[in-house]
Amino acid sequence: MKRHFVKMKILLRQNISAFGLLVFWFIINYFIFLGLTNINYLESLQYLFYFGELQTHPYGYFYPTISEFLIFGLILTLITLELYRKYHPKQTCLELSQQASHHAIIIGYSHLGQQIRKYLIENSKPCVVLDKNEVNLQELIQAEEPVVFRKYLNSEVLADVNAKDANLVFCTENDLETLIIATNLVRDVNKNCKIVCRCFDDSLGLVLEKKLECIIISTSKYAAEVILAEIDKIKVDDIIIIGCTNTTRRLLPALKARDMTYKIIEKNREVVEDLLDEEPILIGNAKDKDVLKEAKLPAANLVIILVDTIEEVLLIADTVREINTKCHLICRFYHEEIAEILEKPPFNALVLSTSKHTVERLIQDGIFAEL
Repeated sequence: MKRHFVKMKILLRQNISAFGLLVFWFIINYFIFLGLTNINYLESLQYLFYFGELQTHPYGYFYPTISEFLIFGLILTLITLELYRKYHPKQTCLELSQQASHHAIIIGYSHLGQQIRKYLIENSKPCVVLDKNEVNLQELIQAEEPVVFRKYLNSEVLADVNAKDANLVFCTENDLETLIIATNLVRDVNKNCKIVCRCFDDSLGLVLEKKLECIIISTSKYAAEVILAEIDKIKVDDIIIIGCTNTTRRLLPALKARDMTYKIIEKNREVVEDLLDEEPILIGNAKDKDVLKEAKLPAANLVIILVDTIEEVLLIADTVREINTKCHLICRFYHEEIAEILEKPPFNALVLSTSKHTVERLIQDGIFAEL
């Protein structure tokens, strides 16, 4: 209902001069008809709104012709602008965002941001999405949802998402700089809202908790907890981890504490430069069978795939199964439909959707009760 009201408001504002001209036309003609009918109010109204026709004066023929021309012109203008709005829906998105109140703001339309919005929409909770990448928001923009696209965060952007009236703010960006700027700006304009931050840096998380009263979540921490629980359950001792991510780094101390044999395969040397002297790392592409064999995949009893892209996960999982059909396979994955493929033969993988798991934890902790 609110969306329709906003659209009407935009339409009226864009055509205020046309509506004003039409109203002025009717007012002037009402007085003209009063003069032609010797101040007969009822008869003048009848002529004005076409319930009667003034046949005793040439103006009676002139008035309806010009009026029809003006009304038709206004209708044509409205249709043209409505078509323009359909092809340029950003203004509606912005107005809806600016008028939101007692809402949630999602800064960063990441996998976690998408899962949070999905839960909010399913439960009829108001929310606004802010992202620096317009491509991420295309579907929401075309649907004229309350979203804002801005490359840089500042006080003007926070006004566009009405941060001062928000009850809950989620910072789901992976970029630490954006996280720090966003939380600081939000807390400046809103002292009372809950701010939930995704932060993989524990030290920074403690600072944000202490200084800005933020609630810190870590999808990599949750993922590591689930993976370790699975490792303890299936009792494996020879592990290959594909992809050195934040989750990988969280797993390493726990694997060492359990005195487990493991290897890491990472295709980008720069990502693991700080670990090369300390950890058993193999630089190479895990889609290559020779690389997997060099990592002794045939003897491994658990493979953990932590790369991000859909294509890589599927190709690596397929290659792993060609070499080793019996090992346990764990994949961190975000696409639910494709996750079902990985869970079935021949892959038989345990698929972790850490974003989904994080939202479930937020629900359990009562975070969404603020809305």
